[in-house]
Amino acid sequence: MKILHTADWHLGQTFMQKTRIEEHQIFVDWLINTVEIQEIEYVIIAGDVFDVTNPSIEAMDLYHYFLLEMFKRNVQVVIVGGNHDSAARLNTTGALLKLLNVHVVGGDTSLGQIIPLENSKTKSIEAVVVAIPYLRDGDLRKISEGEEVVEAHLKFAMSIKKHYDVLVEQAVNQYSNLPMIGTAHLYVTGSSLSDSSNETMHAIGTLGQIPSQSFSANYTYMALGHIHKPQVVKHPEGVPVKYAGSPIPLSFSERDDLKEITIIEISSNQLSFVSKEIPLFRALKRFKGQADDIIQNIENFSFDSNLTSWVELIITSPTDYSVFNDKIAALCKEKNIEVLSRQLELKKDLNHNIRTQYEIGLDNNPLDDVAQIFKLRCDKMGLNEDNIKEINPLFEEIFNQLKN
Repeated sequence: MKILHTADWHLGQTFMQKTRIEEHQIFVDWLINTVEIQEIEYVIIAGDVFDVTNPSIEAMDLYHYFLLEMFKRNVQVVIVGGNHDSAARLNTTGALLKLLNVHVVGGDTSLGQIIPLENSKTKSIEAVVVAIPYLRDGDLRKISEGEEVVEAHLKFAMSIKKHYDVLVEQAVNQYSNLPMIGTAHLYVTGSSLSDSSNETMHAIGTLGQIPSQSFSANYTYMALGHIHKPQVVKHPEGVPVKYAGSPIPLSFSERDDLKEITIIEISSNQLSFVSKEIPLFRALKRFKGQADDIIQNIENFSFDSNLTSWVELIITSPTDYSVFNDKIAALCKEKNIEVLSRQLELKKDLNHNIRTQYEIGLDNNPLDDVAQIFKLRCDKMGLNEDNIKEINPLFEEIFNQLKN
């Protein structure tokens, strides 16, 4: 019996005012085809099906399209809520979707469900899913007034462990000697992020990181969501604690991440798993360096897709922007590229404060020389001498009007 583990679809995401619906549609179609080829019987989506609590009609349509296609193929689906999902919205259609062999555990009053997985050929139960959604501190315990942050995190971590222990023990009592697959949507200590600057973001709402030993050895496999980079997190007793990762890169920080699904196989009461890479449907690229280097790198860039590649430019030195912008525009048309973000990142010695140009204690208040302030400001913005000469007459005209 085969089970597919995926997570963090973020249907309905808008990235820098750009919709991701095309990529998500291609991914879902690819996934449907993969389910057929691999003869999958169950799909587990470990949270963040949607990007926002009130998803667009297009996102809802794609969600329902996937579930209907699974029903047509006699594939059952287990969905747990993530921190981006609305627990109430997921649960609202849960009873109706049960008719399509979809088990929805959104959150809130649910907090977990034990789901036996029956082999469609032998009609015997071969594994059990302990389906637990994203958990908030208030879901598990009464928060005391005046709690310190460290104390609150310790109590929350203990509550998480107790909750997972109780449910898996119930599952073991009901279905002994079967592989136990747990779900979780949280940040486990030791996880590797695509961008370390996002570490705080992943901790918000759960007070911080949860140690992997929160999942006891009664679990045979932990199907995780929340971290977008696919990986296995070390567990002291060897339980596979596996993040499926997101199916498409959801930000420029994920541009180099390989995306994958995990295929779990149950055979003779033993569990094994392998990863299968998801094709990249749209390239997200970051070009960083001096203007000439960026142009050279874009000239060498190629990506075979009908979808326009999205690009972030980080310029690290002053340049002639009129020439640079013309070259970039021509390359974008030639390479099927769209620039979504441009940033200037000068070295600290170039990105100085204007007032540091004046000696302390001398009668040279920078506010006395507005023209010099303007020039220094242009330098700080990365404009070269030719650019400054071009716009300086306009500055002088405006300045003279203000003086008069």
